[in-house]
Amino acid sequence: MAKSEFRQQVEDAIQQRHSKVHPWSEAWGAGRLNRHLLGEWTKQHYHFVDPTVRMYGHILSNCDDDDARALIVESLNEEEGITGTADFAPARHADLLLDFGEHCGLKREDIKNADVNGEILPETLGLQSWAFRQSHRPWLYALATIFVGLESQVPQIYAKTTPPLIEKYGFTDDEVLFFRLHIVADTEHGERGYEILEKHATTSEIKAKCLHLIRQATMMRRLYLDGLYRKYLAAPQAQAAE
Repeated sequence: MAKSEFRQQVEDAIQQRHSKVHPWSEAWGAGRLNRHLLGEWTKQHYHFVDPTVRMYGHILSNCDDDDARALIVESLNEEEGITGTADFAPARHADLLLDFGEHCGLKREDIKNADVNGEILPETLGLQSWAFRQSHRPWLYALATIFVGLESQVPQIYAKTTPPLIEKYGFTDDEVLFFRLHIVADTEHGERGYEILEKHATTSEIKAKCLHLIRQATMMRRLYLDGLYRKYLAAPQAQAAE
């Protein structure tokens, strides 16, 4: 089935700044990181996604569309481990991320307290606060930014970075469950987000606004990875070259 012009414009906007081709993702996929650096990523990512359930709640409270509400409720229940995702048993997604952090050598409490300890990068805080702000927009714009602009990128990112976790970094299938689950869950949720967006973006003005926010979402996700790359890869390389 041929894609609509708007659907193609949305996909093009995401692919133009997709985080799967960011230098941090490239280094991860090439095996140039290590468990310590993957643990540092876990700290940042945990605090980026920590407000997810609250964001879903804000979107839900402003939403009057049955299909969108069903998607949000399903996503919220999966996030909290109330229901499972496809063939995966129910598990709180934040706990799976903490599990991965432990496999990287970190303590769960150290990950949770990274913000108190001043370890969260400005770029991470920027993405976290930006995404939380978007969740307070009218529900269609919130869905465009969070479900489409941010979350629909995840399957392609993790499809690229998950195999090296096993092949290059020595993790087991069970230890990378957080990533395997999100490849499946966010593929389904992203597609449903696209369909809802196409259904309700009925005017040129709404479409233009959605495209603007989606482009902004891709830029914000890349800025978040910029922070990781600068601190943990570019800066040490520059110091070593001096």
